[in-house]
Amino acid sequence: MNGRLGVISDTHGHEEAWKKALSRWGSVDGVLHCGDVLADIATGLEEMIRGAPFPVIISRGNCDRPEDEALLGWPVMAPYATVWWHSRLILVGHGAPFQPLRELGLRCRADLVIYGHTHVGSIVREEGTIFLNPGSAALPKGRDPASAAVLDGDGIRIFVLENGETLHQEPWI
Repeated sequence: MNGRLGVISDTHGHEEAWKKALSRWGSVDGVLHCGDVLADIATGLEEMIRGAPFPVIISRGNCDRPEDEALLGWPVMAPYATVWWHSRLILVGHGAPFQPLRELGLRCRADLVIYGHTHVGSIVREEGTIFLNPGSAALPKGRDPASAAVLDGDGIRIFVLENGETLHQEPWI
């Protein structure tokens, strides 16, 4: 274990987004995907995720279909997935709607709540819980380009897929 997790959301079937994220993450212990993984047609992304050499934990997005789980070869959790990583409770959801996910994260005192759906990257700390949206790896909205995030022992970093530039960063403490 190298103590790093990749975080991605809203790939919408784009293989190139997954490839760029993999190269930027480097060696990771696993990936947390916040949903809206595939597209309506097969693109090859499902094979890449199915063949990943690490666990891929996926929270079902509003565009994910029941048959996607079989294509991906990994469970698609709904509406949330929980992860215990380096003594931190992480709650993963798609974020549509956001308010129930926010309330659950605060109620269970999650260290980190990860969500997607908005296609806009952000890191916000509220009552000791960090809320992370890695942005969209394929179809960004707003001013930020396509992005993903990485978790390590130091904290959280959202980065641009194209060049690795840091967009947002937050330490654990």
